[in-house]
Amino acid sequence: MAIDYRNVGSEPPSSPNTGTVSGDQHSDSKSGSKRWIVLGAIALAIVAVVSVIVVGLSGGSDETGGSDAIRAVHGPTTVNNGVPSGYTRDTQGASTAAVNVLQAFDQASQGRIDMNDVRSTMIAADPGAELAREIELGSNRDESSDVMNTLPAAVHVSSFSADAAQISVWSMTTTQSDINNTGTVAVSTLWATTDISLIWQDGDWKAKDWSYRQGPRPEDASYPAADSALGGQLTAGYYTFYID
Repeated sequence: MAIDYRNVGSEPPSSPNTGTVSGDQHSDSKSGSKRWIVLGAIALAIVAVVSVIVVGLSGGSDETGGSDAIRAVHGPTTVNNGVPSGYTRDTQGASTAAVNVLQAFDQASQGRIDMNDVRSTMIAADPGAELAREIELGSNRDESSDVMNTLPAAVHVSSFSADAAQISVWSMTTTQSDINNTGTVAVSTLWATTDISLIWQDGDWKAKDWSYRQGPRPEDASYPAADSALGGQLTAGYYTFYID
């Protein structure tokens, strides 16, 4: 038997023999009905908001292309086969792209992603000699059980226009490896500086070339020269995430 919930919350008549409902009772009935209408509307609103959040957190995965949508303020907006892309055409977007290029090369050198995907997504159509050499060195790698991650300690935008940017990244690379498969783990760190030239091509920042050098170590960088990358204005607001 169906139950009618429309009158839930209304007050029953004070006497079964009373033929009319008092003014107070009639007002209470209306108040109860309005209250449930309001609560119902609030519940629907909450469901709508939760649905939007769930859809957003689902990542908008593209089952056919192997890509996942993400929503970083200045990019990336998409990760395709482990390679991020989609950056804003500003200094923050260029800085993020430069850092991600370094990190993508690390992942490719471990065989976790394909350098061909890095090449087609993050590299300019005609890369410079040094960057082309790094692409060749990182290609066709078997997946390694070692772990190597590069984190930017400081990022400096040396020059910027809507079509090109020069970004200097002072980074720390941490490597964890099994020594000769003995089960003994070794961890090492390396400080380095990479100057990355970016151009705006095909609607995104692409690495054109780079220059790599080791150092400086933190103890040597406490008082940087005014005309050095570390002595200039550094990019703030850095966050990071993992991609499996």
